[in-house]
Amino acid sequence: MRAIRIGVTGKLGSGKSTLLEHMEARGIPGVRSDDLARDLMERDANIRSELIRMLGPEAYSNGSLDRPFIASKIFADRELLREVEHVVHPAVTREILKRFDREEAAAIAVESALILQTEFRECFDYIILVETDNEAAIARATASDRITEADAEARLREQDYDRVAREEADFIIENNGDKASFERKCETLIDILEPLYSREMPGHALHAMAAEEV
Repeated sequence: MRAIRIGVTGKLGSGKSTLLEHMEARGIPGVRSDDLARDLMERDANIRSELIRMLGPEAYSNGSLDRPFIASKIFADRELLREVEHVVHPAVTREILKRFDREEAAAIAVESALILQTEFRECFDYIILVETDNEAAIARATASDRITEADAEARLREQDYDRVAREEADFIIENNGDKASFERKCETLIDILEPLYSREMPGHALHAMAAEEV
């Protein structure tokens, strides 16, 4: 019996990280794709060499990934962003699939902003979309001063999804109120999900099987 694969997605500042934290507190192992991508960009020699080729030696400062520099480059150049994604995203997907195979818990959740934009969605049985207004998303994203408002707006433009992609979500949870209200919604959703954990799953992810039927 394999683990149920849950994708948690939404725009920058939507609250998907908060939902994942609540899921982890309820015993569901979580994977943060941004953290995984950053780790691979740091330690994978092939990825490092490709990033230096595309972005220059400034991509790494004192041997460590220079995230502000990379963000300033790729979110100002859509073609460059696509080139970086072409290098990093397949490696992230491979690592996540390995974790799926190793996981012994009843379910595992992956947080990623790009699930509904790419074939990455076919890795999951259930997809949760966290929705929020752009104004609220920007306020949350810039609250810690780790990202500027201009960078947040650029990222939100890249993370937009169309109506067809939105319909791929199995669950949609809105986060346009206060934090306490959203956290209550998170707990309610997890309550709804829990009966699914005992379900016998097929060999392939449910969204992959749905794609084959189209």
